[in-house]
This record gives sequence, C-alpha cells and structure tokens, in this order.
Amino acid sequence: MAPPWPLFKLNIDGARKISGHASAGGLIRNYCGEWVHGFGMNIGHCTITGAELWGLFQGLQLAWNIGIRQLLVEVDSRCITEILATDTNYPNANSSLIQGIKRFLNMEWQVSLSYSYRETNFAADYLANQARLLPLGIHVFPTPPSGIEGWLLHDVSGTAHPRMVIT
Repeated sequence: MAPPWPLFKLNIDGARKISGHASAGGLIRNYCGEWVHGFGMNIGHCTITGAELWGLFQGLQLAWNIGIRQLLVEVDSRCITEILATDTNYPNANSSLIQGIKRFLNMEWQVSLSYSYRETNFAADYLANQARLLPLGIHVFPTPPSGIEGWLLHDVSGTAHPRMVIT
C-alpha cells in the first residue's frame, strides 16, 4: 500500500539460497504508490539476517542520497525490527552493519521502521531474488526493471492472501 502524503515508503527484503548465496533488494514508492527508485544487491555468502540487514542499509542509504527526508520503512523480518529496537551491542558478524543502520536511523530525517507480512512485500522479494543473478555489489534502478510490473501492481493494490498466523 502507498504511504500517506507527503511520505515515501521503502520496502526491503533479503534472500538466501540453500547454497548460502545471499542477495537483497528494495524499492521506494511515493504517496501514490509509484516507483521512485529501487535496488538489488548480490552479496555473495552470508546469513539471511545479514541479507536483510544489507537490504535495509542499502535502502536507507539510497533514500538519503536521493533527498528523501520522510520515510516509512517496512521489513518482513521481525528479527530485524527486534535487533534494531534493542540498545544491546554484542559482537557478532553483523555488528558493524547494525551500527551503520542505527546511524542512518538517527540522522536528521523522519524515518519509521515497522514489520510487515511477506505477502505485502512481493516487489522487494522479486528484486532480492533477481539480484543474485547480477554481478556482485549494489545495483540501483531509477526505473522499474523488467519483470517487476505485476508485483508492483499486486503490492499497491493491497490484494489479500490467506495466511495462518500463530501467536
């Protein structure tokens, strides 16, 4: 769904194959739900948590670099929202990345991070999975890449999908 005016929305996702190959992707939309920018990142090997964190870092950096200062961020990993909600700094493979994300979140802008079900995040999922086919590194898409059009329409329409949630 589109964010309320005058906000922008960033959806990100990470992907990891059984082989350990990881990638990330994301997109920024305006208040009409229209594409503003997107990205894909072929990471190489890392954990799924690392892939999700890389997606968030790159998405925040992209939003900042194109001048967005009011941003809603949706991630489909509750683990990521929990990691970032704590002040605990324990050493692990993602410590530097977590600190980098927290620095972005504390910059001079209005940014809000929330969890969303993966069924509302198909376009970011598509970008994350397609990124593994790209050369290593970050790839920015000022226009929607081929093949994503249907997922963009799906996400912005708010099409419901049955889901069993155990709480």
